[in-house]
Amino acid sequence: MNIIHCKQRKTMLFLLLSIFIVQTGFSQARSGNEIVAEGGAKVRVRPDLAIILLTVEKRDTVEKEAIKMLNKEVTELVKSLNKIGFTNNVIKISDYDIGTRESEDNKPDYVVTNSLKLEFSLDRKLIDALYAEVQDAGLSNLEIAFDTKVSDSLEKLTRIQLVQRSIIDARTNASNIASALGIKLLRVKQVLKYREGGLLPPEINEVKFTPPKIDGANDIYYKTSFNKFEVEDIELEEKVTIIYEIGQ
Repeated sequence: MNIIHCKQRKTMLFLLLSIFIVQTGFSQARSGNEIVAEGGAKVRVRPDLAIILLTVEKRDTVEKEAIKMLNKEVTELVKSLNKIGFTNNVIKISDYDIGTRESEDNKPDYVVTNSLKLEFSLDRKLIDALYAEVQDAGLSNLEIAFDTKVSDSLEKLTRIQLVQRSIIDARTNASNIASALGIKLLRVKQVLKYREGGLLPPEINEVKFTPPKIDGANDIYYKTSFNKFEVEDIELEEKVTIIYEIGQ
């Protein structure tokens, strides 16, 4: 009787062990029935927006006088911008500051600054007109900073196209892998999108407000200081990963 029970226990133990081995083997087979293919695309995009920062600075030993001079200069600047088509809605106040500095006779000077920001479609003719108008206005203590950027709409459209190209690239890579291994691509199990980097913070390139000068006959003449500034393309990139289920 004890021998029979012992055989039954061994038989049950063998069956349980067999079931465990089969289940483990099936799980390993499922984890190996897929391949991962990556694809990517990149492109250089020419910025379509211009950003101009105009900063006026005034100083005086009396704070009210410094503010008065600043307001008068900024008013003249806004009038000059209005003449070439910039409305007050487009002209934004970027920064306003009141501080003190020591003068040459060690007395404190009140220094007030006001920065106006313009953002508009990149147009060299408009930039030249702006520079010429500001120059003719005879403004003093004015600094101009110029930068460019890619608009949100252009970046969005470009990234959609890059994702489409990345998917095609990943699909081609998957087909090549399947062909080399002699397997079939059954279906797409998952698509992952990955973007590295993106648009860098804009770097402001300062252009001092000084009339162009020709020091010699061989020097290159620039119509405005902005002609010296080269608009640099921005690189955008998209990457995707596609997981395929495979079969023989």
